[in-house]
Amino acid sequence: MKFVEWALLFATVAVLAASEACAIPRFADIKNAYAKSDALLLDRHGEVIHELRVNAKGRRLGWAALKDVSPALQRAVIRSEDRRFYGHRGIDWRAVGAAIANRIVSGKTRGASTITMQLAAQLDPRVKPRKAKRSFEKKWRQMEVARRVEQTWSKE
Repeated sequence: MKFVEWALLFATVAVLAASEACAIPRFADIKNAYAKSDALLLDRHGEVIHELRVNAKGRRLGWAALKDVSPALQRAVIRSEDRRFYGHRGIDWRAVGAAIANRIVSGKTRGASTITMQLAAQLDPRVKPRKAKRSFEKKWRQMEVARRVEQTWSKE
């Protein structure tokens, strides 16, 4: 094989591997795979007799549809976590710029993660920031996953 053919083969394999490694699951698949941390024991009439925690790693309550969440709570979460949620595509570049400027001026880090970036960290544990292991590379990958989430899922 000629050099160009090898280079094209390598590039194709690299692109396919990267896209598979960063595939965004469908919302329906996430919802279907979701499991509560508690199991219920019901009587013959469907009434709860006992509730037992079967997953001690974390508390996971039942799935709540967005339409069942109070609009006031939705607004409060958006206001506190990501004021420009509806105005960006996963990355709030103004917040990123402010965080970089803050780091340069004061030497301290501050948050710039959007709600979508926080979701990206939950969908792909490889980009989930850990206190002791924050890195520019991990943040960049988190931003890439957030961008793809915004292309795949709706904000509603």
